[in-house]
Amino acid sequence: MANISVLICCANAADTLRDACASVAWADELIIVDSGSSDDTEAIAREFADVYVQEPWRGYGEQKIFGATLARNDWVYILDHDEEVDPALAQAMLDLTEQELARYDVLHARRKNYIYGRHARGWDPDWQTRLIHRERATWNDDVLHDTCLPASPERKRKLPGAILHKRTSSAGFEDYFSGRRLDARLLMVAQQMHDRGKRCSTLDLALRPPFTIFKQLILKGAILDGAFGIMVAQKTAVTTQLKYAALWAIQNKVATPADQ
Repeated sequence: MANISVLICCANAADTLRDACASVAWADELIIVDSGSSDDTEAIAREFADVYVQEPWRGYGEQKIFGATLARNDWVYILDHDEEVDPALAQAMLDLTEQELARYDVLHARRKNYIYGRHARGWDPDWQTRLIHRERATWNDDVLHDTCLPASPERKRKLPGAILHKRTSSAGFEDYFSGRRLDARLLMVAQQMHDRGKRCSTLDLALRPPFTIFKQLILKGAILDGAFGIMVAQKTAVTTQLKYAALWAIQNKVATPADQ
């Protein structure tokens, strides 16, 4: 069995942190990096963590890079505070040997997303890069969905089991709409898309939102979830529309809230 450290970066995570920590009790080490909590996060973290530190927010990727330097093992599993490792994924990682891991830099796991306690199948399979070799993997520079890249394509593999995202969260209907937080996140993503040469066309605005609904309801089977599946598909379509609208505004130099 390989020695694996688990890293959780969080802030004001008392709602879900206990379940996240309990799901990785099998780990050789648990590190929690708290970027400034005002709830019971610290008390819960100190109950479970081998290493607990408070560190000002550095950004999505930079915070994790910092946390990984605190680990005593080179293999680090990145877990968000509102996620859990299901038993199948935990066992798959426990079964890994040092000889197997020598062939890889990163390992991926499927994430199952939950809203109001229900699995949103329209968002499957949502593969996440979580088990990384901190010396061999390379972090990308995505502003939001940071991930690690292997030195070469063959040095990665997928693991069975799943990450359970927000399964036990008490977030209510207001979190579904997101509001100002969603706007800020989409503006960051749109700006990065623009910086990388992506542009928004009329067809993007006309076709991407309805195709998103079709993809989730029909191709991924979310229609089987009834009103819940339709609601999730519509939310995703709205998010897609807002992202490309923000990109259109940036490329046409239209003032956005970030500019004001």
